[in-house]
Amino acid sequence: MDSFIAAHKVGMNGQVTGIDMTDAQLAKAERLGKEHAFRSVHFRRAFIDATGLSDGCCDVVISNGVINLSPDKASVFREAARLLRPGGRLALADIVTGVPLPETVSCDATLWASCIGGAMQRDAYVEAIERTGFTVTTMKLNDEYRFLSRSAQNAAREYGVHSVSLLAIRN
Repeated sequence: MDSFIAAHKVGMNGQVTGIDMTDAQLAKAERLGKEHAFRSVHFRRAFIDATGLSDGCCDVVISNGVINLSPDKASVFREAARLLRPGGRLALADIVTGVPLPETVSCDATLWASCIGGAMQRDAYVEAIERTGFTVTTMKLNDEYRFLSRSAQNAAREYGVHSVSLLAIRN
């Protein structure tokens, strides 16, 4: 969905490349793109930390709730910095915590599937972004975000888990 929203923003002269690692999501995206005649959107099978795209090819990198699922977030931020031209923007929504998670949470498959197990402590998350050549300009907590399972709700309360929206500029 984010790729199609971005396509409206860039217009007919821009280009959007959607990245996904699953054949099912790519097939769905391709089908929707064709059904709705999105000519400026292309999709690529890749991982978010190894897209295969060329250096400096992007003005904006968008991620919506995916980075917390990566075990190596620094590599994801390095890849975003590599893709962006100087002054390019990293716009993301993700899950962060108020405190570092104990191993009982970070090793719980159910909490990983709930986007909590892989979440990073908020300040460490910002530091990881800034260490890869970004300046974080905006970070907003999304208080309306709700976790569905009881275990996710309990972990969210206990560890200060929040959805955030963040904008960073590549130096």
